[in-house]
Amino acid sequence: MRKVFTAVLLFYLILHFFAPIIYYHFFGFVNLYSKIHYDIYVFKGAVLNIVSIIGTIIVIQFLPDKKTPILPVFDYAFIFYIVCMGFFVTSLCLSGGYGAILKGSLHGALISYILLFFNASSAIGLFLFLQKKIKYVGIFIVLYVVIFALAGSRSSIILMIIYSLILPMFANFQEIKHKLKRFILFFSLISPILFFYGTSVRGAVDESTFLNLIVGRISLVETSGIPIEAKEKKTMDEKLFNKKYSMNNQLQQCLNEISPIDPFKHDVNPNQYYRAVFLGATEASTLDSYMSMNLTLPTYIYLKTNFVLSLILTIIFLSTLYYIWVIKSDNLYFLIGIILSLYTLLQYFDWVLIVADLFRIVLTIFTLKIFNTIFKICFSRKQIDYS
Repeated sequence: MRKVFTAVLLFYLILHFFAPIIYYHFFGFVNLYSKIHYDIYVFKGAVLNIVSIIGTIIVIQFLPDKKTPILPVFDYAFIFYIVCMGFFVTSLCLSGGYGAILKGSLHGALISYILLFFNASSAIGLFLFLQKKIKYVGIFIVLYVVIFALAGSRSSIILMIIYSLILPMFANFQEIKHKLKRFILFFSLISPILFFYGTSVRGAVDESTFLNLIVGRISLVETSGIPIEAKEKKTMDEKLFNKKYSMNNQLQQCLNEISPIDPFKHDVNPNQYYRAVFLGATEASTLDSYMSMNLTLPTYIYLKTNFVLSLILTIIFLSTLYYIWVIKSDNLYFLIGIILSLYTLLQYFDWVLIVADLFRIVLTIFTLKIFNTIFKICFSRKQIDYS
């Protein structure tokens, strides 16, 4: 389990920091969201994330591990996955596209609540990890990637790569590793095409700067440097930050996320206020359009504390999370919930997003358990003795 946790942490560093920095070295810095320079603030943002993650990797080498492969437990996870994809396609038709879903156009609708219990991204992971007599792996991966790509999502390939990093701790890995590697390699090679299509769905794309767009979108170097510069130069809207990222507001929005009705006034997630807090946008403008600009976990803690303390607290937080994950690994909700939400926790951090992500995963596992039990009862055939 330690190797899997470490692999996800390293993937986060390589994809979002090391690879972009190498690109910047040869082709120059990419400004996708701001006019920030490739200077001390950007450097501090990169160091903050890199050192805290490497520090975590070092610490967990001294913590408990569990090496026994986890056996599959579901007979009908593949049918459940198909049902989840059906609900996702239905939501696309009702909302008008993936971008509309991200903007919350289905907020409060019945289908949005159903999707909490039938989350397609969680369902394909549960199928790959825990399906007995696993088959049709290639078909289901292609189905997921193609549908999400056509819908406008640009992260389906990344999710499949993460799942391939998680799979080695499950017994199913030995059966499907060769197929999985071929499909992951194929989709990784065509991922720029899928990224281009996913971007074009959301708006016009300038082909001359498309490579910079890919690097800028993948990189978290710029978005980690912006808050550090804003805090140190005192240009951030601290009043708005303290209001939207306060524990009271985040708790209220978390309760809205896990409730079929909103007990508190509905608001967009705190991360949506990134532009208003750090880049001078108006508060009202953040409500009109979705933009994937987020605080990484180390950056979030830095804004609440300081540089040195954020390094220490990030390492403590992630190491503690790993320890809980290992000692509670016999519990399916802890086992799947923590590892599936780890990557999101690192790069898209606010408590509302984390609670929403965990809530969807936990509810989908719960629904699959019931679904699997019902199907086992329906398809079971007792032998009758006619003698």
